[in-house]
Amino acid sequence: MNAQVSRADGLMAQLLLVKPTPVYAGGVAGAERGAENALTLSLLFSGARCILQYALLPFLLPAVGIAADATVPILLVINVAAMVSIYFSLRRFWTILYAHRWRYLAVALTALALLMAFTIYDIAKLAA
Repeated sequence: MNAQVSRADGLMAQLLLVKPTPVYAGGVAGAERGAENALTLSLLFSGARCILQYALLPFLLPAVGIAADATVPILLVINVAAMVSIYFSLRRFWTILYAHRWRYLAVALTALALLMAFTIYDIAKLAA
């Protein structure tokens, strides 16, 4: 690994299955914009899940004659998409050694924990 990569960054890179590549002048803006876009996408998935689960689906589906239990598979798909998106945004942050990667890690781990809890709850609902 590069001498500029800390031991903690190297460990995270191994966990995320990436090779850190510092981006130097000329490519920094584009690489950072891509990383920020990945973050935005993952947060949009998480936000869409909350809006669907708590605001739209409980009222919309029964209004059109579909049972409320039909929401669970839809929410499971959204949960998985959000978790995958968060994982890939973390990979991108560590690949380019994004300046705020450790701050985002805290946000990402919190979001992943919540999404995992929601997924387990939804699977338990399906099994019941």
